[in-house]
Amino acid sequence: MPPARRSVIAAWAVALLLTFSVRATAQKSAFIDAFVDFHSALPGIYGDEGPRVVAALDRMTSSLDAWERANRDAEAALRARASTTPADIAVLYADEQRLNDAIDAMRLAIAAEPRRAQYYVFQGLLHQAAGHPMEAGAAFNAAHTLEPTDPIAAYLAAAHLADVGGGDETRNDIKPLVATLMAAAERGRLPRPSPFAQFALVDDLSATTPMFSPPAYADGFASMAAGRFREALERFRAAVAGDPLVTDPAGRTPRVLAGISALRNSRGAEAIDHLEAAAAALPTSSEAHRVLGVAYRAVGRLPESIVQFQAAVRLAPRVARARLALGSTLMEAGRLDDAVRALRETIEILPASGDARWALADVYERLDRGTDAVASLEAAAALTVMAGKAHLYWRIAQLAHGYWRDFPRVIAMVSRRTWLVLNEPHAHKDLGMAYDRAGRADEALTELLMATLLGLEDGEMLGAMGQIHLAAGRLDMAEAALRRAVTLAPDLPQARYALGSTLRRLGRIEEATEQFDAYRRLQAAAFEAQRRAFEEARKK
Repeated sequence: MPPARRSVIAAWAVALLLTFSVRATAQKSAFIDAFVDFHSALPGIYGDEGPRVVAALDRMTSSLDAWERANRDAEAALRARASTTPADIAVLYADEQRLNDAIDAMRLAIAAEPRRAQYYVFQGLLHQAAGHPMEAGAAFNAAHTLEPTDPIAAYLAAAHLADVGGGDETRNDIKPLVATLMAAAERGRLPRPSPFAQFALVDDLSATTPMFSPPAYADGFASMAAGRFREALERFRAAVAGDPLVTDPAGRTPRVLAGISALRNSRGAEAIDHLEAAAAALPTSSEAHRVLGVAYRAVGRLPESIVQFQAAVRLAPRVARARLALGSTLMEAGRLDDAVRALRETIEILPASGDARWALADVYERLDRGTDAVASLEAAAALTVMAGKAHLYWRIAQLAHGYWRDFPRVIAMVSRRTWLVLNEPHAHKDLGMAYDRAGRADEALTELLMATLLGLEDGEMLGAMGQIHLAAGRLDMAEAALRRAVTLAPDLPQARYALGSTLRRLGRIEEATEQFDAYRRLQAAAFEAQRRAFEEARKK
C-alpha cells in the first residue's frame, strides 16, 4: 500500500493546523507510516517478516509518544491564544482522531455562533464519520437553511435524504437542493478540489484491496479505528507475543533464511533445497512447512504446496496465514469445492478473518454462486477495515448488479462507498448512474452534478444528465448536456437519440433528423459487430 494521503480537514481549518501543529502533523505522518509498514508485514508473504513487524511496532510506539507530546503542545498554544474558538479546538481534535471530543467542541462553537453554516457542515461530517447519520442529516439541513446557495451544504443534505429512501415527501425535499446544485454547476466547478472534510486515519483509497487484519490482531485494529491508539499498541504487542511469524524458531534458522533469500531473488530450486532441509529438521514448526509451501507454490508445484500448507494448519490451527494460503492454492489448482471447505473452516475457527471471506468470495464467483459471494463480502464489510473499504463496497455492488440487477442493494453499497471518499468524483458518478438505472432521477442528478462540480466530465454521465433534464422538460439544459456528451463520446447511441428528441421538442426538426440518423447508424454498426462476434464464436 502506498504512503497514506492526508485528507483536507476544512478550508477554514488548514491555516490553523499549519500554524499550530506542524510538529504534530509530522509525528502523525510518522505514526501512520509505521502502522502501514506494520500491516504490510503481517501477512508474512515470505516468512522472514517477523523482525519487520517488531520494528514497525516499535516505531509506532515512539512516534505515538512524539505525536501525543506535539498534540499537547499544540492544544496548549491554541488555548493560550485569545482569539481561539471552540471550532479551532474541534479541528485539532478531529486531526487527532478524537471525533467525539470534536463533536462536543463543535456544539460549543455552534452555540456561540449559531449562524455559521460552515460549522454545521463540519459538525455533520463529524457525525457521519462517527456513525451518527441522523445527527449528520440534521446538521446538513441546518447548514442548507442558513446558506441555501451553498452547493456543499445542499449536496450533503440531498445525499442524506437519498439514503433515507424514496417517496413523494423525500422527492419534494430533494428538488430544491438539486436546483441549488444545478445553479452551482452553471457557474463552473468548485474552487477547491477537495471540499469535503474527511477524518480517516488512513486514506481509504491508498489501499487497492481491503486492509483487513489477521484475526489475532483484530482487537488491535478495532482500537486503531476507534482512535484508541495506546490500547491498540497494547493489543498488538500481545498478539505479536503469540505470533509464529515472530516467535517460531524457523524464522531465525539459517537454512530457512537462506531459502527465503533465494526465493525473493527468484531462485526457486535453491530455495526449495534449503527449505526442504529446514522442514525436515524442524518437523513441528508450522512456519517451516508454510514457507516451504510458499516456495512450492511459487515454482508451480501446487500439489506439494497444498501438502505443506495442510501440515502447517495441523501444527498451528488458529493461525490464519497457512489456512489462507491453503484455500487460495486449492483454488489455483482448480479444486474449488476443496477451497470452499478450507476457507469456510477458516471462518468457523477464525470468524474475524476478513481475508478468508474475501478469498471465499473469489471461489464462489468461480463457481457462479453469486448469492454466496455477496453474503461472504457483506460479512467481511462488518469487520474492521482500515482502508480499501470502498473497493469492498464496490465489489459487492458489482456482484449485486451483475447477478440480479438488485438496484436497492447496489445503491446502498455505492452510497456507503461515496461517503467514504466524498472528494472522489468517479464515486459520485457511479452512484449517480446507479440511481439513474433505478429510475430515481433527482438522486441521480444530485450525484452527477457533484461529480461535475468536482471536475469530472464524460459522455456517459452527461448523456444521463441530459436525459434526466429532457424527462423533466428542461430542454435548454438537456440540449447543453447532450451536445457536450456527443462531443466527448460521439459513438454513444442513446445520447444521440436523446439529443434528437430534445431538438425535435424544441422545433428544430432538421437538426433532430441528423441526430436520429446518427443514432440509427450507430445501432446498425453495433448490431453488425455483435453478429460478427457471434459468427467468430461459432467457428471456435
